[in-house]
Amino acid sequence: MRRFFVATTLTALAFAAAYATPSSVSAPFAEIVQGEEPLRVLFVGDIMLDRTVALSAEERGVSALFSTSIRELFAEADVRVGNLEGAVTTNQSIARRDHTIFRFTFDPAVAQQALLALGFDVLSLANNHALDFGAAGYAQTGAYLEAWGVQSFGHPHNNADYVSAVVERKGRALCFIGYHALFSPDTAPITTRLAELRPRCFKIVVFAHWGEEYSLHSTLKQREEAHAFVDAGADLVVGAHPHVVQEAEVYRGRAIFYSLGNFMFDQNFSWETTHSIALRADFYEEETRFTLTPLIIQDQYSTLAQGVDKTLILDRVGLASSVLP
Repeated sequence: MRRFFVATTLTALAFAAAYATPSSVSAPFAEIVQGEEPLRVLFVGDIMLDRTVALSAEERGVSALFSTSIRELFAEADVRVGNLEGAVTTNQSIARRDHTIFRFTFDPAVAQQALLALGFDVLSLANNHALDFGAAGYAQTGAYLEAWGVQSFGHPHNNADYVSAVVERKGRALCFIGYHALFSPDTAPITTRLAELRPRCFKIVVFAHWGEEYSLHSTLKQREEAHAFVDAGADLVVGAHPHVVQEAEVYRGRAIFYSLGNFMFDQNFSWETTHSIALRADFYEEETRFTLTPLIIQDQYSTLAQGVDKTLILDRVGLASSVLP
């Protein structure tokens, strides 16, 4: 039986294990083969490096976007994953001239410094901004990332040629599949690729871009799609796009995190859009342990959340009540 264990960083609070009784919270540890080293993957949500973020990078330096504690969090992972909410091109920014026009391009020098400083290994382009500068912009983005040693996966129209990526770590293949629900909401390319990849993958993660912006709860459509991905063989489903943290659930022994919220954005107009989750998954053969780290963006400065903020963010996820029997 595959199990998982959930904890929050900085609190040492263990919630429970799937299918465990309240008295057997530590049961998952018995499932780990002695000496087995996990494959540790860190996920964050939406990354936007245009508009006010670009201005902040110019004024304070790119390194000032992320705290030392964020860098340390990333350094602990074997693989680092996020959703790149825009195109990396040499085009002049439109959004900086007019904030009401949501077309994002990231200066290659800024993007390279920001992404490589945190050690991103793979980024999803399955979102509604990857084509902000057309097919040429999408191609440029992929080319820049490849040149920097960063893999990309996913396409705004779920094009099967770009939907997935395979990352090799510690002698195991970790597979990522991107899904974008806004333009071409067809799950068939995703479930087909799941079936194709399943025999060769240690774990398969679907990174989905879906749901309603600023909604604190997943939609029925999100839940139906997530369940379909698990039914087709996904080991984990992680979501983005709402720009706020949404709930998590357990379905058929697999965890689904509907939205991690913003990792770097300039949506400073609400508490919800400036607070998010970093999700760490420690993948073992017969178990997955999750560690949730609450984050806060303060004037384009991403750092770890503390105190009441941290508690409120974790309450948004609500995984404890989902896991307990």
